Amino acid sequence: MTLLVLFISLLIGLNLRYALILGIIETILILLFTWKRFSKKHVAVALGVFLIGLGLSFIRPNFQKSEYKCLVIEVKENYFIASSSFEKLYIYEKNNSREIGDILTIKGDKKKLSFQTIESQFDFKDYLNKKGVYSEIVNPKINVVFSNPIKIQQLKKRFLSQFDENTSGLIGSLLFGSTKTGETASLFSELHLIRLISNSGIFLYLFYKLISFLVGYLCKEKYAILISNILLTIYGIFTFPRFVVIKFVTLLHLKWINKYLLKDKFSYLNLLCGSGIVFMLIDFNLARQDTFLFAYLIPIVCLFVNGSFRKLKGIKKKLLLTGVISLFFLPFTIKYYNEISPLSVPFQLLLTPLMMIYSFFGIVGLVGIPIGKPLNGFTNFIGNICKGLKPIFLKIYIPPFDPSIVLLYELMLLFIIYIFSISLKELYRVSVVVFTSFICINCVPFKHLSNINVYFINVGQGDACLISYKNSTVLIDTGGNIYKDIAKDCLIPFFKKLQIYKIDALITTHNDFDHNGAASSLMINFNVDNYFTSYTSFPLKIGDLYIKNLNTYSSIWNEDNDRSLVLYFNINNTKFLIMGDAPKNIENKIVEEYKSLDCDILKVGHHGSSTSTSEPFLNLINAKEAVISVGKNSYGHPEQSVIGLLLKHHIKIRRTDLEGTICYSL
Repeated sequence: MTLLVLFISLLIGLNLRYALILGIIETILILLFTWKRFSKKHVAVALGVFLIGLGLSFIRPNFQKSEYKCLVIEVKENYFIASSSFEKLYIYEKNNSREIGDILTIKGDKKKLSFQTIESQFDFKDYLNKKGVYSEIVNPKINVVFSNPIKIQQLKKRFLSQFDENTSGLIGSLLFGSTKTGETASLFSELHLIRLISNSGIFLYLFYKLISFLVGYLCKEKYAILISNILLTIYGIFTFPRFVVIKFVTLLHLKWINKYLLKDKFSYLNLLCGSGIVFMLIDFNLARQDTFLFAYLIPIVCLFVNGSFRKLKGIKKKLLLTGVISLFFLPFTIKYYNEISPLSVPFQLLLTPLMMIYSFFGIVGLVGIPIGKPLNGFTNFIGNICKGLKPIFLKIYIPPFDPSIVLLYELMLLFIIYIFSISLKELYRVSVVVFTSFICINCVPFKHLSNINVYFINVGQGDACLISYKNSTVLIDTGGNIYKDIAKDCLIPFFKKLQIYKIDALITTHNDFDHNGAASSLMINFNVDNYFTSYTSFPLKIGDLYIKNLNTYSSIWNEDNDRSLVLYFNINNTKFLIMGDAPKNIENKIVEEYKSLDCDILKVGHHGSSTSTSEPFLNLINAKEAVISVGKNSYGHPEQSVIGLLLKHHIKIRRTDLEGTICYSL
């Protein structure tokens, strides 16, 4: 128990600077627990470990050199991470053939990480920061000092090449944490299973048990377990630096040493927490990574639940354990998927054993046994099961919990487990009701139903504006990107965060891909009631929202931008003008037709291009704020001339590339 306190103290200390209030609360609780359970000396040690963690979290090596001598410590398809003088550096290199253990000298300009991130997209910069990577080498000139003769990356590619694309995506995700996914892996992700199985390492447990059982027929238990440990270590080399495997293999060896050499001197909890402390001291950035938290919190919770429910036996205990673990990690599920499902636990119970067997055969294939065709068939079988389950997988959209709410949630769950274990039945019933109500309240879309908001969504270089007004939802433009599906990666996750289950009306201003490129995918993968593209559909009334098109001259122009809708609407006496890509000649027509056209919020035409936003037009509309929807581009958007003109008219400028998604609450 002492090592558990030290483990938690170090973990909190390493995270305190990133969640100050939450960390202080957790620190006070753990110190009070230590005071009550142990002695003042233990409190002093726990406080000391906490302060060590806090001090380590401020260490951020940063060296400016003309040449960096680096050790490659992680390799992906289009980049690698190298360590130089304890500083971790990101180097982009498409289709690279680097190996972990390569020693390189790299010349180039070092700068802070800078990546364009759209709304709800995976935050790659944050991901690298949590690994301790804060800088990248731009335009690197690389010289190889030492090349690792063990070509693990090539062996992995060769192994995956024996499968079809669908199987390669699924087995690669499970065994190696690969980001490439096929149809079946995508289905598993939609059913909330891929992260659970991949990050928990439960397939490793099956492989270990089966190998130990088989080898046990040939030699004594002591040596059968040792051989199994060695085989898992070889697999760990293939997956390095995947932490869930490193931790699993490390604990296997520690348990063997403890049992056969130290005669069970240490408990499993001490081995678990002791190894966690060592890992955090070796690389303190691990404390911020979800893979580390999964690897250690899952077994700690299991131990706690097993201790609290000793009276239960057999299948009842296993079901209860599964349910508690699922509830414990519900905030993580919401963080990843922006949704929950009442059927996720039954589906996990149904499919997890199947996937453990599937993963086992995948690991067997690593030793050279040809399993390509059988595993392809197995993948199709699993995929068909997932397709059958998908239509009944009820989804409840829910926004991610605030960190302080996560703490409250976890404390409530642990409190319920504790009072159940000491048989306080009345308090247990009340606590269950409160806890269930807490979850249900977060599932009801109160914010969406009660608030009136206009969102200019950060879709990169493109336009997308969402109007949420009196239980009606209108989306103007969808954005579009040839490298990613904006609908799946950006719009739909954003709608889930807002607990929006359907779009009443989708409007695209014109046919440019950066305005309508995600429309077809959105209509396939989300509930869209109506789709409007023509000026003949206006004026348009959606619920209580009245939208007018000011570009009534579309029929006389041939260019797409000239035919762009110019949409005008008033919500709670706040007037919005959405210009699409309408050029200056359309603005001139509007100036000629309207003597007065007040506008509070202007969505600047053509992403701030000089082809739009004329001075006479700005004089007419008298806007207070201007939103420029723009991303990284080669066109020079927004033009400095447009910025200068907006400033000249004392119009506040807001940009999605600088602020992210911009929201007006009315």
